[in-house]
Amino acid sequence: MNDQAIILIFLIAATVITLYLYIWKAKKEIEYKKDERWLMVQNKAINTANYVNYLLIILIAVGDTVTLFHDTEITFTFNRVLIFATLFIGLRNAMELFSLKYFDKQL
Repeated sequence: MNDQAIILIFLIAATVITLYLYIWKAKKEIEYKKDERWLMVQNKAINTANYVNYLLIILIAVGDTVTLFHDTEITFTFNRVLIFATLFIGLRNAMELFSLKYFDKQL
């Protein structure tokens, strides 16, 4: 399997997870009528999903440090950067979805 097929599979998975997250959240907001418990569950899930942002910042810092001290030239096309951004958003939404489901059962 070449890299484009793998990226396509991940992009489809990220899109499905993102759509499912928004539909599931809307359904739960109607079901719980935005009570305090649901708001607390959402806050905890968002805090958990923000750890993915911290991981991205660390990876960018490490990558920048490596390219700073080594004579390495890395080029990305704009299309590839957009694909990675979409995959990152899908990963973050997956983390938020699983956190919401976990904290919804927990609390």
